[in-house]
Amino acid sequence: MKDIRNTIVHEYIDDELIDVFDEVLEYSLFLINIINNTLKYIEKTLRKK
Repeated sequence: MKDIRNTIVHEYIDDELIDVFDEVLEYSLFLINIINNTLKYIEKTLRKK
């Protein structure tokens, strides 16, 4: 994911940006899933206390 950030920062050609954003969207879904799983875990853990 760090590579994607670097690519975005240094990419200036519009056509290539489209490819970069496709990759960003792909990782975004992955990250959203991680966030949701983390929130579920926190909620479950807090209920136990």
